[in-house]
Formats: sequence, structure tokens, C-alpha cells
Amino acid sequence: MTRTPAGTGPAELAEFAVLATLAGARERTTELGQVIAVLSAAGHDPADLPVATGDRLLLALYRDLTGQDIEPVLTCGCGEFSTVRLGADTVPPPRPRTAVLGRGGGLRQPAYGDLLGLPPGESGAAELLRRCTVGHPERPPEPGDFEAVDDSLAGPLVFDCPACGAEVSYPVDVQTLVLRGLLTLLDELDHDVHVLASAYGWDLAAIDALPRDRRRRLAAFAVGGG
Repeated sequence: MTRTPAGTGPAELAEFAVLATLAGARERTTELGQVIAVLSAAGHDPADLPVATGDRLLLALYRDLTGQDIEPVLTCGCGEFSTVRLGADTVPPPRPRTAVLGRGGGLRQPAYGDLLGLPPGESGAAELLRRCTVGHPERPPEPGDFEAVDDSLAGPLVFDCPACGAEVSYPVDVQTLVLRGLLTLLDELDHDVHVLASAYGWDLAAIDALPRDRRRRLAAFAVGGG
């Protein structure tokens, strides 16, 4: 007979919905596809969502699911290691941006929908420019114009080394960091589910409903024979 743990509840169901979606997407789509799947599972519509806004939502989602922020380890040339906390409250809020290209129009920041189905190489860059063109600008937009509208969290993170005071630039891509962290969380979840199902005979729904901390403790007890 399958036993059900006492004290289960719906508090963790959002975590499992997002991670279950990511589990289905990780083997069959690109990083972009995984991000779109995760944001959709979290209740957002990525089609018209600017990438810059999505980056902030990903940071908030990461905190909701893991209970912590991303803290990349940064290294200075002097050998000093530092950490920087990347959270929805530690980065500037997203700002709508449009590059005015003379009278009649300009270039807006890309949304996730703009990035789907692009051809490779220079053709893809030209198509992205076309998709993000607003109105009828006096001059055609160029790839460099995207720098004026880019508000995403992908690029150099500049900080002063606490040891030597030197300015250090470190490349960061929030999209990649969040996905990497969520995939690690997914692997931990799969491990806990396997351990608890094997040790106690609980079904997946019962394990899913466990608060994360309790699930982790019970899995550790089962592995340790406690």
C-alpha cells in the first residue's frame, strides 16, 4: 500500500510546474526555447515580452524557486575572489527603449518572439532588425543601433576589486545563469523524488506537495539510513 506523508500542501506546486516544463524542454529545444517555456509556465506571455523584462522576471523566479539569488564568483587579476548578488532588487528596473532614426520611426528593443525562427548568420541579424523596426525611419537601422536599445542583463559586469581597487569587467548572461541554476535544482528534485519513492513508497503527487526543505531532509535521512 502506498503511504502518503503527513503535512503536505500546495505551497511547492508552482516550483514543480516550472521545473516539469523545463524537464520537458531541456532535451528538445535551445536555451531560448527553455527560457520561453519557463516563463510561460510561470504565467507570463513571452511572445511580446521584451528580453530585458524577461531577464528581471527570471531573476525573481529564481529567487522564488530556490530561496536565494544568483551570486557569481568574480576574479580580479590580483587573485582576489568576490561575489556579486544578482537579484531582481539589485539590478536596474527595465526601461522601454527606442532608438530614433530620424523622422518617422526607429528601432525598439527585441522581444522573445522576435528571436524565434531567425535564419543563421547575417540574414538572421537583418531579419531581427526588420522585425524590431518601428514606423518608417529616415535611414535603415544597423546592427550597432541595438546598443542604444539593449537593456538586457547580458554583458560586462563592472566592479571595483575590494583588495586592489582595480576596475574589473566580468561577462555575465543572466539567462544562462538562471537556466543553469534551475537545471541543477531539477537534478536535485529528480534525485529526491527517486529516493523518497524508493524508501517510503510515496507517489509523485505526495512528494511534489512536500515543502522543499522537508523533502531535502527526508531524502537525506533515507540515503543515510536514518
